[in-house]
Amino acid sequence: MRLSLPGRFMAVPPVVLVVGLVFVSACSSSHTATTPSPSMSTSTKVALGTINPAQGDCTTNASEAATSVGSVVLDLTPSSFQAEIQVQTGAPNTTYEVFMQQVPGSCPQLAANGGTLITNSTGRGQASTTVPRVAGATTFFVQLVPAGSGPPEYTSDRISAAS
Repeated sequence: MRLSLPGRFMAVPPVVLVVGLVFVSACSSSHTATTPSPSMSTSTKVALGTINPAQGDCTTNASEAATSVGSVVLDLTPSSFQAEIQVQTGAPNTTYEVFMQQVPGSCPQLAANGGTLITNSTGRGQASTTVPRVAGATTFFVQLVPAGSGPPEYTSDRISAAS
């Protein structure tokens, strides 16, 4: 390339621009599943429903939600069991005691260990609670019991985790 200036010719060396691109595949043909290590936290969203085991029954099934009234996000760490409870279509203006059930080890609970959840006039309510994780427990679920009375009204689906 030549650049013309008044009375002079100058040779301008060509400029070469080299760009390096590296492509990394976003997809892989081999997929390996990982199992959470005991130091990791695991969260699972499950249904909150109207079918309940008999009072004191901590071993019945894995799915309680015949008629879903909301959901629960169950979060497990090596030292804690947490629940984020959302009731969407529950009984209006009701106070529930929250039972954080862990099997084996702390089920059935003799008293509420997760505080209370209060629904509004349309049956909506939410609560967040954390309890210590029971050593050796492998099954986890939440039950809502009308304050001061009888069997559970709502029970979450259960999740299983290594102890």
